Amino acid sequence: MFVTMTKSTLVGILVGIWISDIVFATVIAILVSFLLVSIMTYQLSVRVILESVSALFMGAMMGAMLSIMTTNNQLLSIIFFTVIYLVSCILAAGLWNRQTYHNFIKGIPSKVKVSFALALLCLAVTAYLDFLTLASDEVEIEQHEHQH
Repeated sequence: MFVTMTKSTLVGILVGIWISDIVFATVIAILVSFLLVSIMTYQLSVRVILESVSALFMGAMMGAMLSIMTTNNQLLSIIFFTVIYLVSCILAAGLWNRQTYHNFIKGIPSKVKVSFALALLCLAVTAYLDFLTLASDEVEIEQHEHQH
């Protein structure tokens, strides 16, 4: 449920960036999240599927509204919810294998650990480049204002 909620919130945020109408963005976010959750919960129990579907509605609506209502902090919102989603995936992978492995870290497959590290690295690099772009744009605006 934690993975589904964070995934749907992130999907809602991303859809809300592209679609400015709150109703249309929410509907699209719910549909995309439903597709992703259907793939994720394939062959799991009915209880898990129902809990995931209920979490996806809440997450998709919340993400779309959060994205449309934010002012200047969209990058922070995307980074924060991406990190929460990645952490929830790591926790789910470790908890899924807790019967086999008594050590939590050993229960996380190495592919998941590598994917997590690469995703965090890509996120950090893109955020840094975006902050550099924002900083250079602000300097250009200040220089332009001083010239007039």
